[in-house]
Amino acid sequence: MKKTKIRVHIDRLRKKFQLSIFNESTLENVFSLRVSLMDGIFLAASVFIVLFFLSLFLLSHTPLKSLLPEDIDPKLRKQLVNEASRVDSLTDAMDKQMQYMGVLKDIISGDIPADTLKKVGKEIPMDTLANRHLELMKETNKEKKFRENYEESEKYNLSILGEQPKAEGLLFYPPIKGKIVNNFNPKLRNYGVNIQIDDRQPALSVLDGTVLFTGYTTDYDYVIEVQHNNDYISVYKYMSELLKKQGDKVKAGEAIGIVGKSPARAGFPHLYFELWNKGVAINPQDYIVF
Repeated sequence: MKKTKIRVHIDRLRKKFQLSIFNESTLENVFSLRVSLMDGIFLAASVFIVLFFLSLFLLSHTPLKSLLPEDIDPKLRKQLVNEASRVDSLTDAMDKQMQYMGVLKDIISGDIPADTLKKVGKEIPMDTLANRHLELMKETNKEKKFRENYEESEKYNLSILGEQPKAEGLLFYPPIKGKIVNNFNPKLRNYGVNIQIDDRQPALSVLDGTVLFTGYTTDYDYVIEVQHNNDYISVYKYMSELLKKQGDKVKAGEAIGIVGKSPARAGFPHLYFELWNKGVAINPQDYIVF
């Protein structure tokens, strides 16, 4: 009895059905297909198997595998763990640095008593005092080398001190008419500009002021320095003759010396001009049109 029922069901699955498509105008059979339920089941199973293996391939050999709840690739999982650990370490380092800067701020503002800066007659550096209030991570060899190189390169760089001086209302005269052959470059200890001329010319004071220094040096020939208002000082070097002496008052555009050929130096005559403000060398080309 059971076998009979099973056979009946199998026969139903094998029973063929015809699917036909007709042209309504001509009643012509355009498409015809004979299928059974069994054929439909096999087709659906085949499509499912193909899609299953295709999805498995994509998840195993493409970046889509990272979308799985648990990563299949152990290397990627290890990398994520290492990156998370690095982020935690950097966060801790930043917190300690912020606390360290807070201690320095308290020392500068006076919240930490001034007498804590001295011990047994010796001054304690502020950085050491801050470290005593807060223990930081030890510096690495790479950090130490970078700091030493930076401090060495900036040791003589006076141009980084202070802010850009204000020159509103000031008219700077060109110290001499010529061609600039060497530009301002504090990193190379070149704190002025070198102005080359073709023939003998007077050097002019760039602003009203008072002659601060005059003299002769073996390195720069005749030199003259002029003190101006607003803490400006102009320096003129490699002159062949001086027209002013120390203490003289000068006007802007007034001749203070002569620049000409020197028997001790080959080539065209030139004037080396520097401009200083509050002890800091500034670029003359930012204030004077040469």
